[in-house]
Amino acid sequence: MVNQRGSVQRVSGPRSTAGRALRIAFIVPPLLALIILLISVRTPAGPSATVAVAPSFDGPRAAAYARQLADYAPDRAPGTLTGKQAADRVAGSLSEASGETVQRSVFTAPGPRGADVTMENIWVVEQGPSDEAIVVLANRDDVSPGPGLNDNATGTAVIVELARDLSGVERARTLVLASTDGATVGQAGNQRLLEDLRAAGLRPVAVVSLEAIGSRTEVLPIRFAGTGGVRTPELLLRGLEESIASQPDAGEASPASPVVQLLDLIAPVTPAGAQVPFLNAGVAAIQLGDGDGGVGVAAIDEGRLGAVGAAVGTLLVRLDAEPRPSPPSSVYIAVSGRVIPGKAVALLAIALLIGPLFAAGQALLVGRPSRAGWSAALIVAAIGAVPGIATVLIARATNLAGAIDTPPGSGWPRAGVVAVVLVIVAGIVAVAIATYLLRYRFRAPLPLVAAPVIGLSGAVLLLAGSPASVLIAVPALWVWTLITRPGGLPRLVWSFGPVAAVGLLIFLVRGADLATLIGAAGTGALPAALVVGGSVLVGAGVVGALASDA
Repeated sequence: MVNQRGSVQRVSGPRSTAGRALRIAFIVPPLLALIILLISVRTPAGPSATVAVAPSFDGPRAAAYARQLADYAPDRAPGTLTGKQAADRVAGSLSEASGETVQRSVFTAPGPRGADVTMENIWVVEQGPSDEAIVVLANRDDVSPGPGLNDNATGTAVIVELARDLSGVERARTLVLASTDGATVGQAGNQRLLEDLRAAGLRPVAVVSLEAIGSRTEVLPIRFAGTGGVRTPELLLRGLEESIASQPDAGEASPASPVVQLLDLIAPVTPAGAQVPFLNAGVAAIQLGDGDGGVGVAAIDEGRLGAVGAAVGTLLVRLDAEPRPSPPSSVYIAVSGRVIPGKAVALLAIALLIGPLFAAGQALLVGRPSRAGWSAALIVAAIGAVPGIATVLIARATNLAGAIDTPPGSGWPRAGVVAVVLVIVAGIVAVAIATYLLRYRFRAPLPLVAAPVIGLSGAVLLLAGSPASVLIAVPALWVWTLITRPGGLPRLVWSFGPVAAVGLLIFLVRGADLATLIGAAGTGALPAALVVGGSVLVGAGVVGALASDA
């Protein structure tokens, strides 16, 4: 419009209003969700630090015992004769150190080769006035041929030394010191220990597991995750971190990096560690250290072992003085002594979808793609979902056939070669069918707006698997709705780059491969909705790459 002075006057029309609304949709919801996330970050309180504990733990003596055990019975694999000999030796050591009667539980569970073998747990009970029990344990077994000096003769040695140090100490709760079997074949011993303690009338309220804690320089990982997003109560995590920090020679101990923890929310798999069966049963539990199953010889440091032992002793005494720890909590990310609630991360992930949802709706109202074009796009997207559906079905069938196992020393279930080949073949067949239909059957142009719309459908599937899993879809949806589609080779990058980049990040950082993906999908550790949702995203990328209208 031109005014009376002859100058051009800009008129705000429907297009500028729609553009403003689009910017608001992309910026405001994520910004508000980010503010909520920052506000929700908190520093958890650990057990009372006013309880003074004398660091009487004898590191050189514990290190000497670890070396003696590794020399006496280097092969302590479940079900072996030497494993039984190691159990007898540790039972005698616990009895002598504590002055208490040793409890022994013999049971059978699948061994290293899949067949049932005989295993044995050993523990002593330092009785307190309450039936609530604080449990500290270490697995005794290793993978043949051993000798498992650091993993896990060191953890076993600390249990024996703690039995000596804490014997006769006045306490408010019962203390249980346990040497368990079967950790290298699926934590069978720890599950059995929980059952036996409850059968004996004890109520475990806090569990601390020790594994491979004597290395000279390695950062000791802290395992605090259970199945399905369950986490160790923040008090127990913070208490362990503070106890380790109070001993300068204990070295560094920390949870996995925030990136890995975030990937655990995005692509959840069955967590590893002795804490898992306890957390799954509603008992606060945590593990310090992690190993390789006890294969090979690793040097141990007496000073560090002594400092870690003193830190664990301090934690046990302080936990005893606290009110009953809360039950396992919902998911969170631990970062430098602070925690970010998983719900805040999920809220941010969902808020990041509002912009693409608004943009796709706007494009549908303006473009009005043809019905034939929509039919073609939906068929292509459905074909793109085939590899994901096939992966889930093949994985479940493989698991039912017993062809998925977890190698010793690994927390990853793995499928066999046949399952991997079948999944690859399913992907090739899907590509061949899509190519044939597009070249010889479809005449209508594929609408470009179909790519983000189908991508949003994939995001809904991801949301069903895990709220944070929506983050897998966010980069692709933002690129598809904010960046004009280029031509030629850049078009392929535009279509598949955002999806492939996130997938590669998950695989590379988590150390996974196709066999572990199939294994996790077959055991249910990886939700089927997540696998199929990711496949739908790939199908949406195919639609975007082949779309012919702008």
